[in-house]
Amino acid sequence: MPLHVLILAAGEGKRLRSAQPKLLHLCSGLPLLVHAVRAACELDADSVHVVVGPKDEALRTALANYPVAFAVQDRASGTADAVAAGCASLESSSGTLLVLNGDCPGVLASTLRAFIATSADIDATVLSVRPDGRNDYGRLLRDGDGTLVGIMEASDAMPDQDTSPEVCAGVYCFNLEVLSGALGKVDTDNIQNERYLTRVFATLSASGATVCAIPHGDAAELHGVNSRAELARAEAFLRLRKLTCLMESGVTVRDPATTYVDVDVSVGMDSTLYPGTILEGSTVIGTGCVIHSGVRVTDSQIGNCVTIFDGTIIEGSCVEAEAALGPYARLRPGSEIGACVKIGNFVETKASRLGAGSKAGHLTYLGDAHIGENVNIGAGTITCNYDGAKKHKTVIDDGAFIGSNTALVAPVRVGKNAYVAAGSTITKDVPDGDLALGRGRQVNKAEWAKKKD
Repeated sequence: MPLHVLILAAGEGKRLRSAQPKLLHLCSGLPLLVHAVRAACELDADSVHVVVGPKDEALRTALANYPVAFAVQDRASGTADAVAAGCASLESSSGTLLVLNGDCPGVLASTLRAFIATSADIDATVLSVRPDGRNDYGRLLRDGDGTLVGIMEASDAMPDQDTSPEVCAGVYCFNLEVLSGALGKVDTDNIQNERYLTRVFATLSASGATVCAIPHGDAAELHGVNSRAELARAEAFLRLRKLTCLMESGVTVRDPATTYVDVDVSVGMDSTLYPGTILEGSTVIGTGCVIHSGVRVTDSQIGNCVTIFDGTIIEGSCVEAEAALGPYARLRPGSEIGACVKIGNFVETKASRLGAGSKAGHLTYLGDAHIGENVNIGAGTITCNYDGAKKHKTVIDDGAFIGSNTALVAPVRVGKNAYVAAGSTITKDVPDGDLALGRGRQVNKAEWAKKKD
């Protein structure tokens, strides 16, 4: 039978109190909605439709690279209306329909596959969980024989219904043909005056259709996000799941409680993450790396056996094998650090390449520079790359030695094995093997201190 997936994403998310759409808030490095879409796309469904509001262009943009279609719910009048809008956009009116909420970032494709398989030959199924502190989920209603007869929203539940040990997790499977007839019978007789999808279970049960609740043991996986506190809770859940996977793959995490690794980050075997490590975006960490405390790496590629010392920040950069960075270094976007390079205390790079074996140990800014292999950059060196209108390039060839407190005024080139004396301001090219001195001659005034008094 054909499989279709509907992801409900038209809600306004007012409880998050944000100018940004709720489903675009980041959770473990990805918008909330992207987590649900990724899980759905792993199911090899015949179609994946996302139900959005009429003005949700930002959601469409966020999903531009995913194989999904969109259905529009003209007004936010309840989940039954959202599903009806989604069904109207399907090319087929038969098969299996999986419905899930877009604000459920923890749901796994494996969970959805098992749910779909268990739901075969049943007209309507819902994933159920045992409450673990939250009380705003729909209550499952059963008759004296334990048969599911309906779902009551928490806001409408009577005192005896409110104590139900099972709640609706917001994931459903339907026979499309059966669902189509039931959707039209859903009314707005509730506190919110909305057409709830959960109401179809009572309708279907009364009509003799087969309905069933399938329990799921991990309530945290299926938690939705409706507030900032719930967003933080989802983040913590995904973070622990990610760190557990890393540890199982051979990564040492010294303190999981203070280590933050986004879902798309890769860390190689035998690497060690110290407390306070933050790895974000599409970062890749090689094997045998050591990431010390307070390091943040974003959208960067780190080779094997790299050591990153405390407080270092790396953004949009590439670091080759056996390099050592920090402490308190900063690699801004476009930095390329060669093998065995040493970047030390308070060194900043931007759009610069340092060749293999080069060193910049202290208090240095290297912007828009191409630095060859085995170059020594003295403390306090600055590439003066900006003239107030344009950026210019500094080139330092292999084997050059740049003395401390040097200013290299770009555009300028220092040749192979050339030397620049400490304290120099270099405004002209330095030929291969030459020594450049760009400083004033020292003059000592004899007994000047006595004369001053």
